[in-house]
Amino acid sequence: MDKHSLWRKAFSNFKTYFQSPEQRPQAPCAVDSTDTEGDTDMDNNSLTPPHSFHGRRKSTRKAKHMTWGRVRSHLLISNKARGTVETFVDGDAQEIWPKSAAWFLGPKAENSDLLGELVKSAVDLHVEFRKFKYFPLDPNYVTSDIKEQKSFKEAENNIRDGLEELSSRLNNSVPFFNFRSQGHMLWDTTIASNIGYIAALFYNQNNVASMASGVTLQLEREVSKELCAMVGYNVYQDEKDHTTENPGSWGHLPNGGTVANLEAMWAARCLKTNGLTFRKMLDEKSDKLGLRKVYDKFTFKNLKGENVLLKKASIWELLNIPIDEAIDLFDSLLENIKKEKIENKDVDFDNLFTCVKNCTLEQVGAMDFFKMFKKEYKDANMEPSMGKWFSPGTRHYSWDKGANILGLGRNNLVKVPVDQHSRMDLLKLEEELHKCLDKKIPVIGVTAVFGSTQEGAVDDLENLLKIREEFETKGLTFYIHVDGAWGGYFASCIVKKDKLIRMRLSTYSSRNNVTRSPRPVRRKACDQFLDAKLSAHFTTQLVCLSQANSITLDPHKSGFCPYPAGGLLYKNGNIRKFLAQTAAYVSHGTGKNDEINLYGIDGSKPGAASAGVWLSHKVIGLHNEGYGLLLQQCTFSAGVMYALWCSMERRQDPFSIVPGIPIKENFKNIWTKSKIRSEILEAETGDLRTNEEAMKFIKENGPDTLINSLSINIRYWDKKTNSWENNKNVAKQKDFINKFYKRCSHSYEKPSMVDRGIQVILNSTIWTKNANGGAYKYMKEALGLDEKDDESIGVIINTSMSPWLRAQKTFKRIGLIIRNEMYNAYGAIHDEPQNLKLVSPNLTNSPEWSGSIFAELETSFSNPSLCYHALGRFVFDSKDIKKIQEKSSCKLLMRIVTREKMTVYDLMTGGDKENINQTPTQERKPSSRKNFAMENIKDKIEFYSDYDLHYQDIAMPEVSVTVSFETKDGRIQGEVDTKMKLGRVLRYQHLGRDFVDEDDYPPSQEYFLYADDKTAYLSHCPNRWPDFQQQIQLDQIPVPQAKAEVKNCPELFQEAMKRGVVVYLPQCETGGRPVLSRSKTKTTVCRDPLESHFYNALAWSDQGAFTGEMEQITLKFYDVGKRWFNGKKTNAGYCKEDFPHLYKQEGGRWMDRREDDSDYEVDSSDSDSDS
Repeated sequence: MDKHSLWRKAFSNFKTYFQSPEQRPQAPCAVDSTDTEGDTDMDNNSLTPPHSFHGRRKSTRKAKHMTWGRVRSHLLISNKARGTVETFVDGDAQEIWPKSAAWFLGPKAENSDLLGELVKSAVDLHVEFRKFKYFPLDPNYVTSDIKEQKSFKEAENNIRDGLEELSSRLNNSVPFFNFRSQGHMLWDTTIASNIGYIAALFYNQNNVASMASGVTLQLEREVSKELCAMVGYNVYQDEKDHTTENPGSWGHLPNGGTVANLEAMWAARCLKTNGLTFRKMLDEKSDKLGLRKVYDKFTFKNLKGENVLLKKASIWELLNIPIDEAIDLFDSLLENIKKEKIENKDVDFDNLFTCVKNCTLEQVGAMDFFKMFKKEYKDANMEPSMGKWFSPGTRHYSWDKGANILGLGRNNLVKVPVDQHSRMDLLKLEEELHKCLDKKIPVIGVTAVFGSTQEGAVDDLENLLKIREEFETKGLTFYIHVDGAWGGYFASCIVKKDKLIRMRLSTYSSRNNVTRSPRPVRRKACDQFLDAKLSAHFTTQLVCLSQANSITLDPHKSGFCPYPAGGLLYKNGNIRKFLAQTAAYVSHGTGKNDEINLYGIDGSKPGAASAGVWLSHKVIGLHNEGYGLLLQQCTFSAGVMYALWCSMERRQDPFSIVPGIPIKENFKNIWTKSKIRSEILEAETGDLRTNEEAMKFIKENGPDTLINSLSINIRYWDKKTNSWENNKNVAKQKDFINKFYKRCSHSYEKPSMVDRGIQVILNSTIWTKNANGGAYKYMKEALGLDEKDDESIGVIINTSMSPWLRAQKTFKRIGLIIRNEMYNAYGAIHDEPQNLKLVSPNLTNSPEWSGSIFAELETSFSNPSLCYHALGRFVFDSKDIKKIQEKSSCKLLMRIVTREKMTVYDLMTGGDKENINQTPTQERKPSSRKNFAMENIKDKIEFYSDYDLHYQDIAMPEVSVTVSFETKDGRIQGEVDTKMKLGRVLRYQHLGRDFVDEDDYPPSQEYFLYADDKTAYLSHCPNRWPDFQQQIQLDQIPVPQAKAEVKNCPELFQEAMKRGVVVYLPQCETGGRPVLSRSKTKTTVCRDPLESHFYNALAWSDQGAFTGEMEQITLKFYDVGKRWFNGKKTNAGYCKEDFPHLYKQEGGRWMDRREDDSDYEVDSSDSDSDS
């Protein structure tokens, strides 16, 4: 659905709002009809829907006539007994389930009262602990006399001031919690994890040892056991239950996935040479320790299950002992000593462990270790080698770090190419393993990625395990580690809540089957919002997790916990003994109180992290109705975004969009772009939920784990073939990606995201031939790039961690924003640099004028390089302000021309010349909180705003311009050469996107409303040729009609106006179409449609994405009023034949090509020809 259809649908609801009481429909029976809030009569200036609305294209959906009062009542009352809430958003009935919404602070801090209450409680409880728990009669040290001292008060004020400065700077951080953040592997963190972290933070526990963290270290142990159980590992209360056949697991929480992966690789490397170590130790020490009898009989089971004498085993057999057998060699040796009843005081656990450790590769070093076995290697005709490790090309960079740190060497970390779905190509892996087998090169391990960081891909663990079984029959085995730092928590999806046991694959697949129903299906309160089952592939791999030797999974990723909180789980907990250190000051744990960090890489780490994870697990639960539900809701969001990416491209777009994961063949021919839009993106929530085929499409297509990757390429219209030709130059494709990404990313403190006009956050990367293999080949072919050019290609990453993306039509906002930025990026590549002309509505002759103005680009539909509605707040160099004031006079129109040729992209983004993160020239934020109570919303907005930045502190390049003033008769006077900086981007809309996306003009005149602290302005939004530009200064800043349910509405709306909002004037008799003059000239001229100076208007709070709140406002412009009108130059020179990708000639007339878009297939590699 295009934005104008959304507008029509929303306006149909507001028409009811403006009717008289007797004309309004009766309230639904579920709503208290006595609640008439919002249903007051309008005065004589009430909005009257113009007749022009009824002749336009209408939505195919039936509009729901609701008033704001009814919406509120419906929200509060309906289905309360069922634990659900039903509301209307943009006319669509949506069920909202409250459970998962309570787990987070919320994108707009909706649960701030709860968080504040919990933080206060955590602080109060800690204060009571300090006062009353531990020796309560101890004296106070910070006395009242000390608090009265001047230096004490100064120190207090320094803390407050420092916090204000820090908070002011942190407010320029990327808002990962917001729905607009769609790029990175982090989102909001759970309230439980935050409050757990904060509560434990005051205790400052160090989980390096139990003597520094008696409680939080125990919490880490408990969390680790919960995670082990979730992935299907054995969790024994007593270590005596451990057997080699059914080993007991063990885990801990390192600082992150990088440390966890490094530790797993370290453990596997130690394990690989364990057989050689035991042979060497017993060769040298068995007689001295009285263990000759034990050594002569000591055996291990080989890969065939046969008992082999350790002393007689070949070196190849010792390097390929079954994994759990190799891990438990020490326990087996102790058991054999016990059986033989060896009585020797030197043969206790510690001494024997020391003897073994002294023969390890870690103890003696790699070179000396292999020297000890020089003869054995020679006899076996083998070259000494630590071995190889295999990982997919999509591996995390931590594996490269690990190979370097552990001395394996980069060449021995073999990067296996991935297939078209970015999963490890197991055929290529088998080829490499055969090479190792033939050359007798040991294989230490293989990494299976569960959620690659750029593609969200899950490797085929099921078949990897089968490959290991196959090679074990040939005498080669290896360690398997699952890097599930991102995808590990998805194991909770297949854990039953009632019994906390893992489901079978068939059980999971059959749960919550969707059934068709004429009404939305009401589900249990645990099933909030819409969720999607995991794909059959991913579910199969999760079932196999328990067979991996170790697993990385990070609570601070898909566990929604604060940093640092990684996770590492071992199937056989005895492997930790290979990593044991002997730092005396941490070696105080025994038995169930063992020292976790005695075995790992980490030293000091915050106990608060473990406390946060523990509380989050306790509140949400590691099962299908807790984290499983949450992640399935996120999976649905990622599926919706995948559908958005698949269907975003239109036939008329000068670029092609290719999702990184192709649609599966059995869906490809059925699910065209138009079908995806209509049945998934534009469908009502209830209809989508009961559409089995649509939900199946979401389930089985797209990324395995929430990460959509895609790429974009520019294309050119071939007039001979009447079709698009894709750009073949890889460098140009990457340049296009970089230009697009600049408008969809933020990575520095200054300039802020608000000032840059960044409305959505994505991520970017590159794909290479070696790393991305089949996916790289598929992507290049689909993009039409030169197949002979093996350079990397640019890729965009979209990570969907929000469980509520479909609520409030969030994905529709994102789609509109992204398409506009793609067009802007295309313009950045192809626009010709020009001396840009801008017009300002500001009056600059006042002595109070500070040098700040609003200015709008003079648009031209015939010149693609100027086909923008671009508007910004600019600041002039302070030393030239007086010169400009002297040249200006009352009500003269300011015109600005850039002295150097530049593109609109350069003007609105700074090009490559931003002065980022520059040091402020003077302190902007003195201790404001001492001067203001900060209880007023306006004061808070001002405190956190960058609106008052000095010219020197604006982190944008200077633009050399000539300022002049235009008289009513068009004469130019008073030129001043000066410099200015862009202080804030208000609007940067490419009009080509508007034409392609919308079927017609808006149903009502569309204006852009913006303001500073004193004055508000209107700028007409040109839509398509022919149209006009207009600037108007309002008499006063509009104030929306207050709503009881929206606190501080006027203040928030005024802040929104500093960024700009879209408004409509339904009272305008002409509707949204321009009024054309009857001029006899060939030039199309638009006339001013505004005949009054007073209008009631409707404003969208989200800059025209048509999914936010609608506000009723009044616009008056009697005083200064209309400042500029451009209905001729904007349209001059426009010729349809200059835009063959938009129009086609039929019967001597140029016709719109968009009618061909309805059956546009998803595969962008298909021909776009209109023949």
